[in-house]
Amino acid sequence: MEAIRDIPYELAPEGLRRDIAVLMHQVWPEVSPLPDDAAIPNPHEEGWKVQSFYVYADGQLASYAGIVQKQITHRGAVFNIAGLSCVATDPAYRGRSLGHQTVAAATRWLERQPDVDFGIFTCHPSLAEFYDRAGGWRAVPDVLLIGSEEDGALTSDSLPVVVLQRLFSEKAKALGSQLRHTTINLDVPVGQFL
Repeated sequence: MEAIRDIPYELAPEGLRRDIAVLMHQVWPEVSPLPDDAAIPNPHEEGWKVQSFYVYADGQLASYAGIVQKQITHRGAVFNIAGLSCVATDPAYRGRSLGHQTVAAATRWLERQPDVDFGIFTCHPSLAEFYDRAGGWRAVPDVLLIGSEEDGALTSDSLPVVVLQRLFSEKAKALGSQLRHTTINLDVPVGQFL
C-alpha cells in the first residue's frame, strides 16, 4: 500500500480523476456515472474548492476523500467553511483501516489550514462514530444545515443524515455559540448539499 497523498482536484491528472470516478460509481452507482471516452464526471459540486486525498493499493485506488471549501455568511459574519465529501473505500479493501487513515489525513490537513474557520458536513447516522474516531468530527443535533432558502433546497432534516462539525479558527471558536442551536445556510444551488 502506498502512503496517503493529496492534491487539489483541479490539478489531479486524468488517470487519478478517472479512478476517482470509477470508485464513486462502484460505491454509489445510482448517483455516480462511470467515466467514458468523452468525459470524466466530477464527483464534487461545482463552485467548491476541493483538495483530494487518496491511497492506492495493489495498483488501484483503494480509498478517497475530498475536502470541499467555500465562503458563507452566517448571522452577519463571513466564514470560510470546509467539509468532507465523497468519502469512499473500495469494498475489496474495507476492513483494512484505509478509510479511517484517509479521513484522518484529510482532517489533519484541514486543521493546518489558516484560512478555514470551521468544518461542517453531513453523513448517514450509522457513520457518525466512524468520523468521530477518524477525525474528531462530532454530531451536532442542534444544527440544521440547509442548501439554501430556495424552494426544493436540500436540508439535513429532510435527508437521513446527521450534521458533523468542528471549529478551527479563533474567530469560529469565539463565535461558537452562533454556530450551535442554529440553521446554517450553505447558499448553494438547489440540488447541491454537503
